[in-house]
Amino acid sequence: MTDERQQWLVVLTTRDHAGDTAAIASVFSGRGLQIDSFIGFGNFNRADGGSEGKIMLTFRAFADRCHSLCRILESLEAVTAVHCYGAE
Repeated sequence: MTDERQQWLVVLTTRDHAGDTAAIASVFSGRGLQIDSFIGFGNFNRADGGSEGKIMLTFRAFADRCHSLCRILESLEAVTAVHCYGAE
């Protein structure tokens, strides 16, 4: 059986509030996906005076599973934008 999973990079823009990272991680763990790498930056100033964070993470999954995961991440209150990139 061929393993067609590929590496994905997901870049998230968040509200930069306490608990946002936990909410994002629970989406992965609840679907049996392991995060391979994770880096986050917070406190980017927005034009409206608020702040936002950026989270970049990588994981391996089939394409349809990744697209489903990105739709779920987009629905989180903590997340304001999602960008998914395949390794190819």
